[in-house]
Amino acid sequence: MKITLRPALPQDLEWLEVFYEEQMRPYVELTHQWDPNKFKECFEVDFTSIIQIDGEDIGMLKVKEEKEYIFLGDIQIKDEFKNQGIGTSLIKDVFKQSEQSDLPIRLRVLKGNPAIELYERLYFVVIEELDFCYVMNRDANKAGERNCCPAPRVINPSL
Repeated sequence: MKITLRPALPQDLEWLEVFYEEQMRPYVELTHQWDPNKFKECFEVDFTSIIQIDGEDIGMLKVKEEKEYIFLGDIQIKDEFKNQGIGTSLIKDVFKQSEQSDLPIRLRVLKGNPAIELYERLYFVVIEELDFCYVMNRDANKAGERNCCPAPRVINPSL
């Protein structure tokens, strides 16, 4: 199984929009109403990559380097490819970028999204709670220190 990334193209918008709704709508609706126009409004082709396995498009990854942090905007993978370490592998590639640029990684995760557990295992910590999501951060400078220790449990599962 060969994982590769290719740059997203404007013509990917159509299938990505449907795919994103399939993946995210159940989690969005745990906290607020689904906006069918939101994905199209926020789609940034320049910062989006298409995840491929052996040449097949199986998801998307959005990474944007800002001045103060690297923003991990989205990582979505088709259901049949989940729980195979693909997402973890791709996130670890972002760790390398974080360490090279000496910038922390920041992301937002919806409350109720089980991806929170993955991010905690990878040593992201909640730095802010918003109405519908948590803002999580992983400090590039402390990544090596954390590899030997269990991840801190920061999120109250009842939220």
